[in-house]
Amino acid sequence: KLLCEESPSFIPTQAVEREKLPFKLPERYCNCRRIRAYLNHRGISDEVITYCISHEILYESVPYHNAVFVGMDEQGEAKYAFLRGIYDSRGKSFRMEQEGSNKQYSFCVPPLGKSHRVAVYEACIDALAHMTLEDGRTDKYRLSLGGIAAPKEGAERATKKMKRPDALEYFLKEHPEVTEIELCTDNDFAGRWACAQLKEQYEEKYTVVCNLPQMEGADYGDLAKQAVEKQKKQQKERGR
Repeated sequence: KLLCEESPSFIPTQAVEREKLPFKLPERYCNCRRIRAYLNHRGISDEVITYCISHEILYESVPYHNAVFVGMDEQGEAKYAFLRGIYDSRGKSFRMEQEGSNKQYSFCVPPLGKSHRVAVYEACIDALAHMTLEDGRTDKYRLSLGGIAAPKEGAERATKKMKRPDALEYFLKEHPEVTEIELCTDNDFAGRWACAQLKEQYEEKYTVVCNLPQMEGADYGDLAKQAVEKQKKQQKERGR
């Protein structure tokens, strides 16, 4: 017998929309020793790491000791952060954008002085790696797009044009003095596709140069790691 003679009915549960939290940087650790060692292992030079730390765009967080790459607005206020774990598990590490991050203010390594060029990368660590391979040169901006969206290989003809990246669009708006764009995407299908798309979209107004890693399938992070491993091997052989 039904309770109170009432017929059972289905009451749908309302989806509770998760409230977006305001942006807040992860807590800082007292030093950057762990992330420095990790980045050194990835082929990033001490000079480049120190340059980024001194500009307050890189630090080590607690409690997990992630490397935090910070994006600033025009007033030097943090608006974006990308977290990368330093402990790899089965070849993969923890990676995420801090909640509330505004991708318009993506990670960008500033030049020392004025510059008319911006080099564009898919990821933060690629920017640091390329800077290392260029002997720590500080003659241009180095902007991370925070990833790219590319079609699967073979489906590119059916795909619409690539949407202009928020990070690059906003950067160019805020830096009218920039006249040159150096595209440093990965040398894989997605990176080459993005490079061609961006060149086509920006070359009417800017001088656009494609500067992909020379090795097929690689990014600048791969090349920097190869370079440091080669250097260690040579030092070991000299010590015999």
